[in-house]
Amino acid sequence: MPLDNVIGEIYEKGKEQVEKILKEAESEAERIIAEAKREAEEILRKAREDAEKEAENLRRQEVSSVSLEMKRLFLNKQKELLESVFDLTRQRVREMEEGDRKKLLEALLKKNVQDGMVVYSRKEDEDVVKEIIGGLGKKVEYAGNVNCLGGVILEDSKEGIRINLTFDELLNQLFDQEMSEVSKILLGG
Repeated sequence: MPLDNVIGEIYEKGKEQVEKILKEAESEAERIIAEAKREAEEILRKAREDAEKEAENLRRQEVSSVSLEMKRLFLNKQKELLESVFDLTRQRVREMEEGDRKKLLEALLKKNVQDGMVVYSRKEDEDVVKEIIGGLGKKVEYAGNVNCLGGVILEDSKEGIRINLTFDELLNQLFDQEMSEVSKILLGG
């Protein structure tokens, strides 16, 4: 029976070791589970932060996109308005009274004409332009007609100079300048 005692003792020690191993395994399992929970919570927190950042970025992009679209629409409306004003101005220039037209032509010629130049104008203004250049006391010739709303074109072939002072050109320059200013204002330039 001493063998039974030894077997019983081995059995008891084995049982104690199994219980100790089970306790250590349970403790290790609890530690692993707790660590896994912490990691899962951290992953979830990071994912939530990333999702919030992404949502904020998308919101900013959307606001920026809407803002840009509003600027574009506003610019288009402003351009339409300027084009309407431009068309109305062209119409008024076409219908300008002869006295006002003569004053404008006289001012343009006095300020810009030089000896040796030739002058072009629209057919309807030919007589007025000839009268004005005749009274300037300079060597200037009338060279012919151009298709325009009014105004004059001055040329000096010796100097290679051509000055376009037609009302069409002056209005186009003004329109381009105004459109450029509107664009700068609207686009923050």
